[in-house]
Amino acid sequence: MLEQRRAFTYARQRLGRAAPDAATALRDVVAVYSSHPSAPLALAARSVAMTPDDFRAVATAALRVPAMRGSIHLMPAAAARRAFRALPEPAAARAARLRGFGISEERYAELRALLLDAAAEPRSQKELVSALGLPAHEVKGATAALTREGLLVRVGAAGLRSNALRYAACTIGEADRDAALSWLAGEYLRTLGPARREDLAWWLGVPRGRADAALAEHAVVDVGDGLLLLDEDEDAFAEAPVPAGVDLLGKWDPLTMGHAPDGRTRCGLDENCYDFRGDGLPVALVDGVAAGTWSMTAEGRRLAFSLEPFETPGARLRKAIERRAEEVKALLA
Repeated sequence: MLEQRRAFTYARQRLGRAAPDAATALRDVVAVYSSHPSAPLALAARSVAMTPDDFRAVATAALRVPAMRGSIHLMPAAAARRAFRALPEPAAARAARLRGFGISEERYAELRALLLDAAAEPRSQKELVSALGLPAHEVKGATAALTREGLLVRVGAAGLRSNALRYAACTIGEADRDAALSWLAGEYLRTLGPARREDLAWWLGVPRGRADAALAEHAVVDVGDGLLLLDEDEDAFAEAPVPAGVDLLGKWDPLTMGHAPDGRTRCGLDENCYDFRGDGLPVALVDGVAAGTWSMTAEGRRLAFSLEPFETPGARLRKAIERRAEEVKALLA
């Protein structure tokens, strides 16, 4: 049964490069962490082929918004609107952020008007500071608050390894909060199920009661150990193919960050796949099970791949991993 559960999640995550292109991969998994190179690596692991230009095209059509657990995710525009409205930042958190930057409500109102006007075209924080002659700490605090109000969106850098973000004025459409959360709960089970109620609450970053209310709108089945699946997916669950091959997942991959810490072993992961904060490390999967962690570092103009295997791989497996690593190098270079 464990293998069947793992196989279904692997398939629904479109791993094994099962999606025909990057746009389909993003639509199928709903969201990936927006930072570089996490976002391009997540889509590359799920797409038959993806070039840097393919990723840029997808990212341009999508939105980067604060969503699950308050983290910034790259999502298709329609999904981003729902996720953003389902998970608004609490007023207390916004007030605390402004206080942390020494910005009063009155001053924030002034900064809001200035920054939204200046961000008619995408600009970095440094460019906004220069254009408006404002203190850097005010721009940093105000852009963070405006992002979480849905008045600014982050625009990624051209380079797939760079996090030199820019900000652009953009009004995110409205959506009913509870209906949007219910939709998001269904998408969670569709893409990361079967999962426990505790996993859903953890992933959303909301109290268990609110997660349960969102889940109550869906017909679900328990496939054992409290793991829930959408009723409509029961047949697909029984027929999920066995994972095969090598996947190189980046940091904060949707698979590694999709379940509460005590629910991750079901996906072939263990504590070695996470850092001391609980953030998912870059992981090498072999036949759907974590076989080691990896890193990519710059050595001059070249990228060097390093694997930390949990067990010494045989020659054939090492070659398969190295082939994947060369593809990652080509993408990120």
